[in-house]
Amino acid sequence: MKNRNHIVKGFIVLCVWLTFFLLPVSATAQTTNISGIVNTYHRVVEIIPSKACIRVASVTGLTINTKVVLVQMKGATINTSSSASFGTVTSLNDAGNYEIGTICSIIGDSVFLFQNLLNTYSPAAGKLQLVQFAEYYSANVIDTVKAAAWNNTTGTGAVIAIYADQDITLNAPVYADASGFRGGNFLQSNGTCSDAIPASGYIYTASNTSPQNGAYKGEGIADVTSGQSGGRGSPANGGGGGNNHNNSGGGGANLTTGGIGGGNSSNGVACTATLRGEAGKSLSSNSGQKIYLGGGGGAGHSNNGLSNVSGGNGGGIVFIWANQLIGNNRIITASGGNGGNSLSDGAGGGGGGGTIIMHVSNYTGNVTVQANGGNGGNSDDGGNIGRCFGGGGGGSGGAIYFTGALPAITTDITGGAAGVESGRDVSCDAIPQAGGAGSNGQVITNYTFSRSTNPAGYCAFLLASGLNYFNAVRMGNLVLLNWKTASPAEIQYFEVEKRNAANSWNSISIVSGNDATREYSATDNNPQQGYNYYRLKITGRNNAVSYSEIKRVYIRQAGAEFEIYPNPAISKITISRKNSLPGQLKITDITGRIIHQQTISSGSAEINLPTIAKGIYLVIIDTVVKKLEIK
Repeated sequence: MKNRNHIVKGFIVLCVWLTFFLLPVSATAQTTNISGIVNTYHRVVEIIPSKACIRVASVTGLTINTKVVLVQMKGATINTSSSASFGTVTSLNDAGNYEIGTICSIIGDSVFLFQNLLNTYSPAAGKLQLVQFAEYYSANVIDTVKAAAWNNTTGTGAVIAIYADQDITLNAPVYADASGFRGGNFLQSNGTCSDAIPASGYIYTASNTSPQNGAYKGEGIADVTSGQSGGRGSPANGGGGGNNHNNSGGGGANLTTGGIGGGNSSNGVACTATLRGEAGKSLSSNSGQKIYLGGGGGAGHSNNGLSNVSGGNGGGIVFIWANQLIGNNRIITASGGNGGNSLSDGAGGGGGGGTIIMHVSNYTGNVTVQANGGNGGNSDDGGNIGRCFGGGGGGSGGAIYFTGALPAITTDITGGAAGVESGRDVSCDAIPQAGGAGSNGQVITNYTFSRSTNPAGYCAFLLASGLNYFNAVRMGNLVLLNWKTASPAEIQYFEVEKRNAANSWNSISIVSGNDATREYSATDNNPQQGYNYYRLKITGRNNAVSYSEIKRVYIRQAGAEFEIYPNPAISKITISRKNSLPGQLKITDITGRIIHQQTISSGSAEINLPTIAKGIYLVIIDTVVKKLEIK
């Protein structure tokens, strides 16, 4: 199912730009070109909730004052009987729990957050990982940004998390396709089969190839034992593997179901049992509090071994957090992979679509955000007399969350198509045992992602100051900074630091500690137009140094408003402004492409427009944006 919102009304675009287009002039100096794997992944070995503490296998790559996402990939309890109920989720437990936090301190293998944890987690059973956001002022995607592939051994990977204070510009894709739960692996069976005692079970040991009674299942939110690794039963959102003989794998799933695998419809020969891989099961998001990787598709059963009939991997998880996304008709994708095509064997099921969370204030130009299901593998019967096998099941579409209303962009959460059967012999059953398509996924708007705002007391204890709070508030054209410490006797001095255009920190005020004073303040008398970023550097009497959270304050230039006339215009406009200082004027189309720019002085300025088509344009002076209609 596709939501195509290509036609953007001018007044809608104007409202969005007026509200959110606040980019300072100096932003280009802080734009970072990004590509490849931008995140770091850390296996969690223990959670200590009372201290908002996360112990990880390695802290390499982690830095304080950086956002992280804590997400549990697995840990559900499922029915493990060899019956049609196999793989039914009896309890999600902590599987899918996640939250966003900010690192306060790192000591040894322990990561402490500024906020108390919202959720419970089970690191040992649940493959819990900590993923550090890639953080930028503005980011320019110049080549594909990718997720590291899911690694079930370490329990890490498959997540992209990007934060930008201002813009993320797409000049290449953000790509988490097929980086999620693994599809069932292809393994060739010998040719043994039985019509009298067919391999009708839901679980088998997939590594046993004498014969392989059930091909490998796709991976889901519950791990299975080696004795449950094969067979048509689907483990939660993973697709079931095709059974002996040559049945196809089922599609993986997310919040909606995958498609069933195609079956054996041979006739007049041996090995005719129709025992196809079951579809991956839909999962509950627990009202949006849980997120998942797409389930892997089940493998097709194969004895000829003429092609790789593995199931497709599921899609990954993508989190985009920015003031503005400049789409440039690029793509953000977490789709499932396609199942393997077969030649005279069962085919692989498609992977389920993954999860995408979009926390973006303003969208400029079109972007496609998709989490489609992978297609089931096609099945070519190869002209074998009396041998016919349906294609693999399609993976379900994934889940796309928007923290606001549905923006005027393209979204796609289409379920994967069932594999197509070809080369069918006339002697086969009249009714083919075709695979099923995966269900379409879900688009959820006005979503609130999991993020704790309750300060962690232990973080204050770790800071040299025992810092209770640090605030930054605009007071007219000044910024007032104030903070409170629980341990004034331990403080040598505080430094208020401000981030500059080169993305480094300058000290703007030094305040000495006083044994009798718990509350302190300082003032920034010269804040910059646009966003200003502050942090508190605390030096203890033992010379230990720690930092507060970063605070952000927006300053709009006094007298920045202006008027345009005539409007609509044809070839010339006059700008009237009250500001006594020169300003930078830009005229752009609604995609953000600059049509004209110049410096203008105070008072009125007459602008001769370049030759441009009729339509809606945007006039920007410093940070103020207004609509201009050309007729």
